[in-house]
Amino acid sequence: MNNVEWTPEWLAETIKLLRTHGSDTQFIEVKKAHGGYPGSLDATLSSFSNSSTGGIIICGLDENNDFAPVGVYDPADLEKTLGNKLRRGLKPPNTMESGTILYEDAKIFVATIPPLPPYERPAYIGGKAYVRSGDGDHEMSRHETDLMVAQRTRTGFDEEPVEYTSLADLDEGLKTAYLRDVRAKSRRLATSSDEEVLRRKGIIALGTDNLSLAGLYALGAYPQEFRPSLKVTGVVIDPSGKARNLDKFEADGPIPAMLEETLVWVKRNLAHPVVELPNGHLVNGQEIPDIALREILSNALVHRSLNPKADTEEVRVRIFPDRISVENPGGLYGITLQRLQEYGERSRVNDRLYDVCTHVTTPDDGYRVIEGEGSGIYTAQEAVRQAGLKPIQFIDEVIRFTAIISREPLDGAHTADLGSPQQKSDVDPRQSVPTVPSSRQEAVILALRSLRHPAGIDDIMGALPGPFAELQKPQVRYVLTKLLQEGVITREGGRGNRNTVYRLA
Repeated sequence: MNNVEWTPEWLAETIKLLRTHGSDTQFIEVKKAHGGYPGSLDATLSSFSNSSTGGIIICGLDENNDFAPVGVYDPADLEKTLGNKLRRGLKPPNTMESGTILYEDAKIFVATIPPLPPYERPAYIGGKAYVRSGDGDHEMSRHETDLMVAQRTRTGFDEEPVEYTSLADLDEGLKTAYLRDVRAKSRRLATSSDEEVLRRKGIIALGTDNLSLAGLYALGAYPQEFRPSLKVTGVVIDPSGKARNLDKFEADGPIPAMLEETLVWVKRNLAHPVVELPNGHLVNGQEIPDIALREILSNALVHRSLNPKADTEEVRVRIFPDRISVENPGGLYGITLQRLQEYGERSRVNDRLYDVCTHVTTPDDGYRVIEGEGSGIYTAQEAVRQAGLKPIQFIDEVIRFTAIISREPLDGAHTADLGSPQQKSDVDPRQSVPTVPSSRQEAVILALRSLRHPAGIDDIMGALPGPFAELQKPQVRYVLTKLLQEGVITREGGRGNRNTVYRLA
Protein backbone atom coordinates (compact mmCIF):
# COMPACT_ATOMS: atom_id res chain seq x y z
CA MET A 1 0.00 0.00 0.00
CA ASN A 2 2.96 2.34 0.29
CA ASN A 3 5.01 4.02 -2.42
CA VAL A 4 1.83 5.28 -4.10
CA GLU A 5 2.32 8.24 -6.43
CA TRP A 6 -0.38 10.81 -5.72
CA THR A 7 -1.25 11.79 -9.27
CA PRO A 8 -4.52 12.66 -11.04
CA GLU A 9 -3.92 9.63 -13.29
CA TRP A 10 -3.72 7.29 -10.28
CA LEU A 11 -6.86 8.83 -8.80
CA ALA A 12 -8.76 8.51 -12.09
CA GLU A 13 -7.93 4.79 -12.24
CA THR A 14 -8.92 4.34 -8.60
CA ILE A 15 -12.26 6.10 -9.11
CA LYS A 16 -12.89 3.87 -12.12
CA LEU A 17 -12.23 0.83 -9.93
CA LEU A 18 -14.55 2.10 -7.19
CA ARG A 19 -17.33 2.80 -9.69
CA THR A 20 -17.00 -0.69 -11.12
CA HIS A 21 -17.07 -2.16 -7.63
CA GLY A 22 -19.97 0.05 -6.57
CA SER A 23 -18.63 0.74 -3.08
CA ASP A 24 -15.52 0.94 -0.94
CA THR A 25 -13.21 -2.07 -1.12
CA GLN A 26 -11.26 -4.22 1.29
CA PHE A 27 -8.31 -1.86 0.95
CA ILE A 28 -9.86 1.53 0.10
CA GLU A 29 -12.10 3.68 2.31
CA VAL A 30 -13.79 6.73 0.76
CA LYS A 31 -15.21 9.66 2.72
CA LYS A 32 -16.85 12.87 1.54
CA ALA A 33 -15.24 14.77 4.44
CA HIS A 34 -16.01 18.13 2.85
CA GLY A 35 -16.29 19.86 6.20
CA GLY A 36 -13.45 18.11 8.00
CA TYR A 37 -12.49 14.85 9.69
CA PRO A 38 -15.44 12.42 9.89
CA GLY A 39 -15.64 10.52 13.18
CA SER A 40 -16.42 7.26 11.37
CA LEU A 41 -12.80 7.19 10.17
CA ASP A 42 -11.70 6.18 13.67
CA ALA A 43 -12.83 2.62 13.03
CA THR A 44 -11.01 2.57 9.68
CA LEU A 45 -7.72 3.63 11.27
CA SER A 46 -8.00 0.68 13.64
CA SER A 47 -9.07 -1.88 11.00
CA PHE A 48 -6.35 -0.93 8.51
CA SER A 49 -3.74 -1.03 11.29
CA ASN A 50 -4.97 -4.51 12.28
CA SER A 51 -4.87 -5.88 8.73
CA SER A 52 -1.96 -7.57 7.00
CA THR A 53 -1.89 -5.05 4.16
CA GLY A 54 -2.99 -1.69 5.55
CA GLY A 55 -5.22 0.47 3.37
CA ILE A 56 -5.86 3.76 1.59
CA ILE A 57 -8.18 6.52 2.78
CA ILE A 58 -9.53 8.95 0.17
CA CYS A 59 -11.35 12.07 1.33
CA GLY A 60 -13.24 14.38 -1.02
CA LEU A 61 -15.26 11.86 -3.07
CA ASP A 62 -19.02 11.38 -2.69
CA GLU A 63 -19.67 7.64 -2.53
CA ASN A 64 -23.42 8.20 -2.74
CA ASN A 65 -23.05 10.14 -6.01
CA ASP A 66 -20.96 7.69 -8.07
CA PHE A 67 -17.77 8.82 -6.33
CA ALA A 68 -18.01 12.32 -7.77
CA PRO A 69 -15.16 14.64 -6.66
CA VAL A 70 -16.47 17.22 -4.18
CA GLY A 71 -13.16 18.11 -2.52
CA VAL A 72 -12.22 18.84 1.07
CA TYR A 73 -12.31 22.33 2.53
CA ASP A 74 -8.94 22.31 4.36
CA PRO A 75 -6.56 19.45 3.44
CA ALA A 76 -3.89 20.67 5.87
CA ASP A 77 -6.27 20.57 8.84
CA LEU A 78 -7.52 17.13 7.79
CA GLU A 79 -3.95 15.86 7.59
CA LYS A 80 -3.18 17.28 11.06
CA THR A 81 -6.27 15.72 12.63
CA LEU A 82 -5.63 12.34 11.02
CA GLY A 83 -2.02 12.38 12.16
CA ASN A 84 -3.02 13.19 15.74
CA LYS A 85 -5.58 10.37 15.70
CA LEU A 86 -2.91 7.91 14.60
CA ARG A 87 -0.27 9.12 17.05
CA ARG A 88 -2.39 9.82 20.14
CA GLY A 89 -5.79 8.21 19.66
CA LEU A 90 -4.70 4.81 18.33
CA LYS A 91 -3.19 2.36 20.84
CA PRO A 92 -0.50 1.45 19.88
CA PRO A 93 0.18 4.43 17.58
CA ASN A 94 0.66 4.21 13.83
CA THR A 95 1.94 6.43 11.00
CA MET A 96 0.74 7.43 7.54
CA GLU A 97 1.84 8.77 4.19
CA SER A 98 -0.43 11.44 2.77
CA GLY A 99 -0.86 13.86 -0.07
CA THR A 100 -3.35 16.14 -1.83
CA ILE A 101 -4.41 15.77 -5.47
CA LEU A 102 -6.09 18.50 -7.50
CA TYR A 103 -8.67 16.59 -9.53
CA GLU A 104 -11.36 18.26 -11.64
CA ASP A 105 -10.84 21.48 -9.63
CA ALA A 106 -11.40 19.64 -6.35
CA LYS A 107 -8.84 19.04 -3.59
CA ILE A 108 -8.73 15.29 -2.85
CA PHE A 109 -6.87 14.19 0.27
CA VAL A 110 -5.29 10.71 0.25
CA ALA A 111 -3.51 8.79 3.02
CA THR A 112 -2.01 5.31 3.22
CA ILE A 113 -2.21 3.53 6.56
CA PRO A 114 0.42 0.77 6.92
CA PRO A 115 -0.31 -2.40 8.91
CA LEU A 116 1.11 -2.59 12.39
CA PRO A 117 3.61 -5.38 13.05
CA PRO A 118 1.87 -8.61 14.16
CA TYR A 119 3.31 -8.32 17.67
CA GLU A 120 1.58 -4.92 18.15
CA ARG A 121 -1.91 -5.96 17.07
CA PRO A 122 -4.72 -5.42 17.83
CA ALA A 123 -4.86 -1.64 17.64
CA TYR A 124 -7.57 0.06 19.71
CA ILE A 125 -9.20 3.44 19.31
CA GLY A 126 -11.68 4.72 21.87
CA GLY A 127 -11.24 1.42 23.72
CA LYS A 128 -12.42 -0.65 20.73
CA ALA A 129 -10.59 -2.68 18.09
CA TYR A 130 -11.88 -3.09 14.55
CA VAL A 131 -11.32 -5.48 11.66
CA ARG A 132 -11.87 -4.86 7.95
CA SER A 133 -14.37 -7.14 6.24
CA GLY A 134 -15.32 -6.34 2.66
CA ASP A 135 -15.98 -2.61 2.48
CA GLY A 136 -16.81 -2.14 6.15
CA ASP A 137 -15.18 -1.84 9.57
CA HIS A 138 -16.54 -4.13 12.27
CA GLU A 139 -15.87 -4.06 15.98
CA MET A 140 -13.92 -7.11 17.05
CA SER A 141 -15.41 -9.40 19.65
CA ARG A 142 -13.49 -10.43 22.73
CA HIS A 143 -12.98 -13.82 21.12
CA GLU A 144 -11.47 -12.22 17.99
CA THR A 145 -9.11 -9.95 19.89
CA ASP A 146 -7.98 -12.88 22.04
CA LEU A 147 -7.29 -14.88 18.88
CA MET A 148 -5.29 -12.04 17.34
CA VAL A 149 -3.19 -11.71 20.49
CA ALA A 150 -2.63 -15.47 20.65
CA GLN A 151 -1.61 -15.71 16.97
CA ARG A 152 1.11 -13.10 17.31
CA THR A 153 2.99 -15.03 19.96
CA ARG A 154 3.61 -18.51 18.59
CA THR A 155 2.52 -21.40 16.43
CA GLY A 156 3.06 -25.10 17.06
CA PHE A 157 -0.36 -25.86 18.50
CA ASP A 158 -0.52 -28.82 16.12
CA GLU A 159 2.22 -30.52 18.17
CA GLU A 160 0.32 -30.30 21.45
CA PRO A 161 -1.01 -33.54 22.97
CA VAL A 162 -4.76 -34.10 22.90
CA GLU A 163 -5.83 -35.32 26.31
CA TYR A 164 -7.52 -38.74 26.56
CA THR A 165 -6.39 -39.85 23.07
CA SER A 166 -4.21 -42.82 22.17
CA LEU A 167 -3.16 -44.88 19.16
CA ALA A 168 -6.57 -46.57 19.35
CA ASP A 169 -8.11 -43.30 18.10
CA LEU A 170 -6.30 -43.47 14.74
CA ASP A 171 -8.05 -44.65 11.59
CA GLU A 172 -6.41 -48.00 10.83
CA GLY A 173 -6.50 -47.60 7.07
CA LEU A 174 -5.02 -44.10 7.16
CA LYS A 175 -2.39 -45.18 9.70
CA THR A 176 -1.29 -48.12 7.56
CA ALA A 177 -1.06 -46.03 4.39
CA TYR A 178 0.80 -43.28 6.25
CA LEU A 179 3.39 -45.68 7.67
CA ARG A 180 3.90 -47.25 4.26
CA ASP A 181 4.54 -43.87 2.62
CA VAL A 182 6.88 -42.63 5.36
CA ARG A 183 8.98 -45.80 5.18
CA ALA A 184 9.15 -45.59 1.39
CA LYS A 185 10.55 -42.05 1.60
CA SER A 186 12.89 -42.38 4.60
CA ARG A 187 15.73 -44.88 4.73
CA ARG A 188 16.29 -44.07 8.38
CA LEU A 189 12.74 -45.02 9.32
CA ALA A 190 12.32 -47.87 6.84
CA THR A 191 13.02 -50.57 9.43
CA SER A 192 11.60 -48.79 12.49
CA SER A 193 8.59 -50.16 14.38
CA ASP A 194 5.18 -48.60 13.87
CA GLU A 195 5.26 -46.86 17.24
CA GLU A 196 8.78 -45.53 16.70
CA VAL A 197 7.79 -44.04 13.34
CA LEU A 198 4.67 -42.46 14.84
CA ARG A 199 6.68 -40.94 17.68
CA ARG A 200 9.49 -39.64 15.51
CA LYS A 201 7.05 -38.10 13.04
CA GLY A 202 5.05 -36.40 15.78
CA ILE A 203 1.82 -38.40 15.46
CA ILE A 204 2.31 -39.26 19.12
CA ALA A 205 2.98 -36.05 21.04
CA LEU A 206 6.47 -35.65 22.49
CA GLY A 207 6.85 -37.10 25.97
CA THR A 208 3.31 -38.52 26.11
CA ASP A 209 1.21 -41.44 24.95
CA ASN A 210 -1.41 -39.07 23.55
CA LEU A 211 -1.90 -38.24 19.92
CA SER A 212 -0.71 -34.83 18.82
CA LEU A 213 -3.36 -32.53 17.43
CA ALA A 214 -1.74 -32.93 13.99
CA GLY A 215 -1.92 -36.72 14.24
CA LEU A 216 -5.53 -36.69 15.41
CA TYR A 217 -6.69 -34.15 12.81
CA ALA A 218 -5.01 -35.86 9.84
CA LEU A 219 -5.25 -39.54 10.78
CA GLY A 220 -7.87 -39.82 13.52
CA ALA A 221 -10.95 -41.98 13.16
CA TYR A 222 -13.15 -39.13 14.42
CA PRO A 223 -11.20 -36.01 15.50
CA GLN A 224 -14.43 -34.11 16.25
CA GLU A 225 -14.94 -36.28 19.35
CA PHE A 226 -12.16 -34.22 20.94
CA ARG A 227 -12.18 -30.98 18.87
CA PRO A 228 -15.70 -30.40 17.48
CA SER A 229 -14.62 -27.35 15.46
CA LEU A 230 -12.31 -29.40 13.22
CA LYS A 231 -14.94 -29.71 10.50
CA VAL A 232 -16.20 -28.12 7.30
CA THR A 233 -19.58 -26.43 6.93
CA GLY A 234 -21.03 -25.34 3.62
CA VAL A 235 -24.09 -23.62 2.22
CA VAL A 236 -25.40 -22.67 -1.21
CA ILE A 237 -26.66 -19.10 -1.08
CA ASP A 238 -30.06 -18.42 -2.62
CA PRO A 239 -29.54 -15.52 -5.06
CA SER A 240 -33.21 -14.49 -4.76
CA GLY A 241 -33.00 -14.14 -1.01
CA LYS A 242 -36.27 -16.05 -0.62
CA ALA A 243 -34.64 -18.93 1.19
CA ARG A 244 -31.95 -18.75 3.80
CA ASN A 245 -29.96 -21.35 1.88
CA LEU A 246 -30.47 -23.96 -0.82
CA ASP A 247 -28.16 -26.75 0.30
CA LYS A 248 -26.51 -27.11 3.69
CA PHE A 249 -23.49 -29.32 4.13
CA GLU A 250 -21.21 -30.57 6.90
CA ALA A 251 -18.13 -32.78 6.66
CA ASP A 252 -16.39 -34.45 9.58
CA GLY A 253 -13.78 -37.15 10.11
CA PRO A 254 -10.04 -36.75 9.36
CA ILE A 255 -8.67 -34.28 6.82
CA PRO A 256 -8.53 -36.67 3.80
CA ALA A 257 -12.18 -37.65 4.25
CA MET A 258 -13.36 -34.07 4.74
CA LEU A 259 -11.43 -32.90 1.69
CA GLU A 260 -12.95 -35.56 -0.54
CA GLU A 261 -16.50 -35.13 0.79
CA THR A 262 -16.34 -31.34 0.44
CA LEU A 263 -15.08 -31.60 -3.15
CA VAL A 264 -17.99 -33.90 -4.04
CA TRP A 265 -20.49 -31.48 -2.50
CA VAL A 266 -19.03 -28.39 -4.18
CA LYS A 267 -18.90 -30.08 -7.60
CA ARG A 268 -22.49 -31.25 -7.19
CA ASN A 269 -23.55 -27.61 -6.91
CA LEU A 270 -21.60 -26.36 -9.92
CA ALA A 271 -22.43 -26.39 -13.60
CA HIS A 272 -21.19 -29.31 -15.72
CA PRO A 273 -20.95 -28.13 -19.34
CA VAL A 274 -20.50 -30.78 -22.03
CA VAL A 275 -17.11 -30.34 -23.68
CA GLU A 276 -15.32 -32.09 -26.55
CA LEU A 277 -11.86 -33.49 -25.96
CA PRO A 278 -9.13 -33.42 -28.62
CA ASN A 279 -9.84 -37.09 -29.38
CA GLY A 280 -13.45 -36.26 -30.23
CA HIS A 281 -15.01 -37.73 -27.07
CA LEU A 282 -17.75 -35.79 -25.30
CA VAL A 283 -17.47 -35.56 -21.51
CA ASN A 284 -19.03 -33.60 -18.70
CA GLY A 285 -16.73 -30.69 -18.02
CA GLN A 286 -16.21 -28.81 -14.81
CA GLU A 287 -17.13 -25.15 -14.30
CA ILE A 288 -14.13 -24.69 -12.01
CA PRO A 289 -11.09 -26.96 -12.45
CA ASP A 290 -10.94 -29.76 -9.91
CA ILE A 291 -7.31 -29.05 -9.15
CA ALA A 292 -8.06 -25.45 -8.16
CA LEU A 293 -10.88 -26.48 -5.82
CA ARG A 294 -8.71 -29.20 -4.32
CA GLU A 295 -5.73 -26.93 -3.64
CA ILE A 296 -7.81 -24.16 -2.06
CA LEU A 297 -9.75 -26.57 0.16
CA SER A 298 -6.55 -28.39 1.17
CA ASN A 299 -4.92 -25.11 2.15
CA ALA A 300 -7.92 -24.11 4.25
CA LEU A 301 -7.95 -27.44 6.11
CA VAL A 302 -4.21 -27.68 6.69
CA HIS A 303 -3.40 -24.02 7.37
CA ARG A 304 -6.38 -23.19 9.58
CA SER A 305 -5.55 -21.93 13.05
CA LEU A 306 -5.35 -24.70 15.64
CA ASN A 307 -5.01 -22.19 18.45
CA PRO A 308 -7.38 -23.07 21.32
CA LYS A 309 -8.81 -19.58 20.87
CA ALA A 310 -10.18 -20.77 17.51
CA ASP A 311 -12.02 -23.72 19.01
CA THR A 312 -15.40 -22.36 17.99
CA GLU A 313 -14.45 -21.77 14.35
CA GLU A 314 -14.64 -24.22 11.47
CA VAL A 315 -13.69 -24.08 7.79
CA ARG A 316 -16.62 -22.51 5.93
CA VAL A 317 -17.51 -22.88 2.24
CA ARG A 318 -20.14 -20.62 0.67
CA ILE A 319 -21.34 -21.09 -2.92
CA PHE A 320 -22.72 -17.93 -4.51
CA PRO A 321 -24.04 -17.53 -8.07
CA ASP A 322 -20.83 -15.76 -9.11
CA ARG A 323 -18.18 -17.15 -6.74
CA ILE A 324 -17.13 -19.70 -4.13
CA SER A 325 -15.81 -18.46 -0.81
CA VAL A 326 -13.55 -20.71 1.31
CA GLU A 327 -12.80 -19.30 4.75
CA ASN A 328 -10.64 -20.67 7.56
CA PRO A 329 -9.89 -19.31 11.03
CA GLY A 330 -6.53 -17.58 11.44
CA GLY A 331 -4.48 -15.54 9.00
CA LEU A 332 -1.08 -15.79 7.39
CA TYR A 333 1.96 -16.33 9.56
CA GLY A 334 5.54 -15.48 8.64
CA ILE A 335 4.82 -14.20 5.12
CA THR A 336 2.90 -11.41 3.44
CA LEU A 337 -0.13 -11.80 1.22
CA GLN A 338 1.96 -10.51 -1.68
CA ARG A 339 4.61 -13.19 -1.27
CA LEU A 340 1.96 -15.88 -0.95
CA GLN A 341 0.44 -14.89 -4.29
CA GLU A 342 3.57 -13.98 -6.23
CA TYR A 343 5.98 -16.66 -5.06
CA GLY A 344 3.75 -19.44 -3.75
CA GLU A 345 5.40 -19.42 -0.35
CA ARG A 346 3.49 -21.16 2.39
CA SER A 347 2.49 -19.71 5.70
CA ARG A 348 4.17 -21.71 8.45
CA VAL A 349 1.18 -22.07 10.74
CA ASN A 350 1.05 -25.84 11.28
CA ASP A 351 4.44 -27.28 10.32
CA ARG A 352 3.82 -30.70 11.88
CA LEU A 353 0.39 -31.05 10.30
CA TYR A 354 1.78 -29.96 6.94
CA ASP A 355 4.42 -32.68 7.10
CA VAL A 356 1.87 -35.35 8.05
CA CYS A 357 -0.39 -34.40 5.15
CA THR A 358 2.43 -34.81 2.61
CA HIS A 359 2.18 -38.54 3.38
CA VAL A 360 -1.62 -38.80 3.32
CA THR A 361 -3.94 -39.43 0.35
CA THR A 362 -7.71 -39.12 0.01
CA PRO A 363 -9.53 -42.45 0.48
CA ASP A 364 -11.28 -42.83 -2.89
CA ASP A 365 -9.34 -40.93 -5.55
CA GLY A 366 -5.86 -41.34 -4.02
CA TYR A 367 -4.75 -37.72 -4.36
CA ARG A 368 -2.14 -36.51 -1.91
CA VAL A 369 -3.57 -33.90 0.47
CA ILE A 370 -0.43 -31.73 0.25
CA GLU A 371 2.32 -32.06 -2.34
CA GLY A 372 4.86 -30.48 -0.01
CA GLU A 373 6.47 -28.18 -2.56
CA GLY A 374 4.66 -24.95 -1.70
CA SER A 375 3.12 -24.85 -5.16
CA GLY A 376 -0.57 -25.09 -4.26
CA ILE A 377 -1.48 -21.43 -4.76
CA TYR A 378 0.43 -21.23 -8.03
CA THR A 379 -1.22 -24.42 -9.29
CA ALA A 380 -4.70 -23.18 -8.40
CA GLN A 381 -4.16 -19.81 -10.09
CA GLU A 382 -2.75 -21.46 -13.19
CA ALA A 383 -5.76 -23.77 -13.37
CA VAL A 384 -8.34 -20.97 -13.26
CA ARG A 385 -6.29 -18.95 -15.74
CA GLN A 386 -6.31 -21.78 -18.24
CA ALA A 387 -10.02 -22.22 -17.64
CA GLY A 388 -10.56 -18.58 -18.61
CA LEU A 389 -11.78 -17.55 -15.14
CA LYS A 390 -10.92 -14.49 -13.08
CA PRO A 391 -7.93 -14.94 -10.73
CA ILE A 392 -8.53 -16.30 -7.25
CA GLN A 393 -8.72 -13.50 -4.70
CA PHE A 394 -7.14 -13.90 -1.26
CA ILE A 395 -8.10 -11.83 1.78
CA ASP A 396 -6.08 -11.98 4.99
CA GLU A 397 -8.08 -10.47 7.84
CA VAL A 398 -5.50 -11.72 10.41
CA ILE A 399 -8.15 -13.59 12.40
CA ARG A 400 -9.49 -15.33 9.29
CA PHE A 401 -8.28 -16.09 5.78
CA THR A 402 -10.56 -16.21 2.76
CA ALA A 403 -10.04 -17.47 -0.78
CA ILE A 404 -12.62 -16.38 -3.35
CA ILE A 405 -12.84 -18.49 -6.51
CA SER A 406 -14.71 -16.69 -9.25
CA ARG A 407 -17.32 -18.45 -11.39
CA GLU A 408 -17.15 -15.64 -13.93
CA PRO A 409 -14.92 -15.58 -17.03
CA LEU A 410 -12.11 -13.11 -17.29
CA ASP A 411 -12.88 -10.42 -19.88
CA GLY A 412 -11.29 -11.38 -23.17
CA ALA A 413 -10.04 -14.69 -21.78
CA HIS A 414 -9.43 -17.64 -24.05
CA THR A 415 -7.80 -20.98 -23.52
CA ALA A 416 -4.74 -21.34 -25.72
CA ASP A 417 -3.50 -24.71 -24.51
CA LEU A 418 -3.92 -27.84 -26.56
CA GLY A 419 -7.14 -29.60 -25.84
CA SER A 420 -9.15 -26.62 -24.60
CA PRO A 421 -12.93 -27.21 -24.58
CA GLN A 422 -13.31 -24.30 -27.00
CA GLN A 423 -11.38 -26.14 -29.67
CA LYS A 424 -12.91 -28.94 -31.76
CA SER A 425 -10.44 -31.43 -33.10
CA ASP A 426 -10.88 -34.69 -34.99
CA VAL A 427 -7.12 -35.27 -34.98
CA ASP A 428 -5.24 -37.26 -32.38
CA PRO A 429 -3.10 -34.66 -30.53
CA ARG A 430 -0.28 -37.21 -30.20
CA GLN A 431 0.10 -37.05 -33.98
CA SER A 432 -0.69 -33.39 -34.55
CA VAL A 433 1.74 -31.64 -32.22
CA PRO A 434 4.13 -29.43 -34.23
CA THR A 435 7.90 -29.58 -33.92
CA VAL A 436 7.84 -26.05 -32.51
CA PRO A 437 5.33 -26.14 -29.63
CA SER A 438 3.09 -23.17 -28.92
CA SER A 439 1.76 -24.33 -25.56
CA ARG A 440 2.91 -26.14 -22.45
CA GLN A 441 0.82 -29.18 -23.29
CA GLU A 442 2.37 -29.42 -26.73
CA ALA A 443 5.85 -29.10 -25.16
CA VAL A 444 5.21 -31.96 -22.70
CA ILE A 445 3.86 -34.21 -25.46
CA LEU A 446 6.95 -33.50 -27.57
CA ALA A 447 9.18 -34.32 -24.58
CA LEU A 448 7.43 -37.65 -24.03
CA ARG A 449 7.64 -38.46 -27.74
CA SER A 450 11.38 -37.72 -27.80
CA LEU A 451 12.06 -39.95 -24.79
CA ARG A 452 10.38 -42.97 -26.46
CA HIS A 453 9.82 -44.72 -23.14
CA PRO A 454 7.86 -44.18 -19.92
CA ALA A 455 9.41 -41.21 -18.17
CA GLY A 456 9.34 -39.61 -14.76
CA ILE A 457 8.69 -35.92 -14.24
CA ASP A 458 12.43 -35.09 -13.94
CA ASP A 459 13.15 -36.79 -17.27
CA ILE A 460 10.26 -34.94 -18.89
CA MET A 461 11.54 -31.61 -17.59
CA GLY A 462 14.99 -32.39 -19.00
CA ALA A 463 13.52 -33.06 -22.45
CA LEU A 464 11.32 -29.97 -22.73
CA PRO A 465 12.04 -28.05 -25.92
CA GLY A 466 13.03 -24.43 -26.49
CA PRO A 467 11.37 -21.74 -24.44
CA PHE A 468 9.60 -24.33 -22.28
CA ALA A 469 12.84 -25.67 -20.83
CA GLU A 470 12.55 -23.31 -17.85
CA LEU A 471 9.18 -24.62 -16.67
CA GLN A 472 9.08 -25.44 -12.97
CA LYS A 473 7.99 -28.79 -11.57
CA PRO A 474 4.56 -27.55 -10.36
CA GLN A 475 3.85 -26.24 -13.86
CA VAL A 476 4.81 -29.53 -15.48
CA ARG A 477 2.83 -31.51 -12.95
CA TYR A 478 -0.25 -29.41 -13.69
CA VAL A 479 0.12 -30.05 -17.44
CA LEU A 480 0.50 -33.78 -16.82
CA THR A 481 -2.69 -33.77 -14.77
CA LYS A 482 -4.58 -32.07 -17.61
CA LEU A 483 -3.25 -34.54 -20.19
CA LEU A 484 -4.25 -37.45 -17.93
CA GLN A 485 -7.78 -36.06 -17.62
CA GLU A 486 -8.00 -35.74 -21.40
CA GLY A 487 -6.78 -39.27 -22.02
CA VAL A 488 -3.71 -38.15 -23.96
CA ILE A 489 -1.25 -39.86 -21.58
CA THR A 490 -1.33 -42.65 -19.02
CA ARG A 491 0.35 -42.89 -15.64
CA GLU A 492 2.06 -45.81 -13.96
CA GLY A 493 2.32 -45.40 -10.20
CA GLY A 494 0.46 -43.19 -7.74
CA ARG A 495 0.26 -39.42 -7.85
CA GLY A 496 3.20 -37.93 -5.99
CA ASN A 497 5.17 -41.22 -5.94
CA ARG A 498 8.80 -40.65 -6.88
CA ASN A 499 8.75 -43.79 -9.10
CA THR A 500 5.71 -42.64 -11.11
CA VAL A 501 6.18 -42.59 -14.90
CA TYR A 502 4.10 -41.28 -17.78
CA ARG A 503 3.66 -42.44 -21.40
CA LEU A 504 1.60 -41.39 -24.41
CA ALA A 505 -1.72 -43.24 -24.49
